[in-house]
Amino acid sequence: MAANEHTDHELVVAPDGSIPADQLKRLGVGPGAHLRVIQTPVSRSGGSFAGSLPNFPALTWEDFERASQLAQRDLSSA
Repeated sequence: MAANEHTDHELVVAPDGSIPADQLKRLGVGPGAHLRVIQTPVSRSGGSFAGSLPNFPALTWEDFERASQLAQRDLSSA
């Protein structure tokens, strides 16, 4: 993320370790304000897919076998 790209409540630390004044001003933070820094963990796995897949019904082994048989039948008739 470039120093000038940010969301409404995100601040981007500049290469020299400072936070540009325009970012602070945008959030209404003025001289003398006290800020708390909260680190967000960095995922090494490349991100999360949580919530991106629909909830599937619980399937039994019999359900799987039946679907497999239907798929084999579809392939053999094609």
